[in-house]
Amino acid sequence: MTAVLLDSLIWWCGIALELLVLFRGLQKRLVARYPFFYVYTASVLFFSIPLYFLYFGRSASYPVWYWAQQFITLVTGYGVLLEIFRHVLSAWPGAERIARTVGMSAFVLVLTFSVFYPLIISKWSTAETIIEFERDLRTVQAVLLLAILGTISYYGLPIGRNMRGMIIGYGLYIGASLSALAIRSHAGPSSYLAWYRIQPLSFNIAALIWVITLWRYEPNPQPSARTRFEMDYESLAAKTRSMVGAMRSYLVRSARP
Repeated sequence: MTAVLLDSLIWWCGIALELLVLFRGLQKRLVARYPFFYVYTASVLFFSIPLYFLYFGRSASYPVWYWAQQFITLVTGYGVLLEIFRHVLSAWPGAERIARTVGMSAFVLVLTFSVFYPLIISKWSTAETIIEFERDLRTVQAVLLLAILGTISYYGLPIGRNMRGMIIGYGLYIGASLSALAIRSHAGPSSYLAWYRIQPLSFNIAALIWVITLWRYEPNPQPSARTRFEMDYESLAAKTRSMVGAMRSYLVRSARP
């Protein structure tokens, strides 16, 4: 099998899996339950088909579409993490809000840095900017995903089949993407295998996991009793309120003549 046929096969397998994920999501009304996840999947599919014809047709427009796809799917992919936070921590709204705020703050910082740094360093190209943005954002995503996995493991939080598949699939893709970016950084643009095959192959595996685990709606089981996570969170929240109250009182006293 030639390299061109292999690339074509990988590409069309990915498109077929993306279509199946979306079809099943619409059929079982999972789109309404996991909107961020399906927006991400739809954005990947939106670019996959035109990019195929542009790539194999050797069109001069391919780089423009490719970098647009990289940027948009990076942004929409962040919604997958928000989806995971929202459902895994659904029984604890306060903790979910904190996780969401921290995640969004990190995303905004990375995005702001990626937009303004190239304006200062004029020698950077669009490709370099998006590659650096992807590397930084994937790193933040990996840290946040490891944090939620550590929380699930440490506290034994209940997790359903849908969320388990979403976490495993997206975690696999993030890990493979970081590996491909590291190889590309070390070997340079000539590392075709890392850049153009590792990421698509890992995404296809992730999409296959999503087809299987999101075949029907299976929500997270709700805890039947108070968990250690809930007690620790309430204790931390109480200490935080106490510290904020003490600081407010100190500032009020200091402001008085």
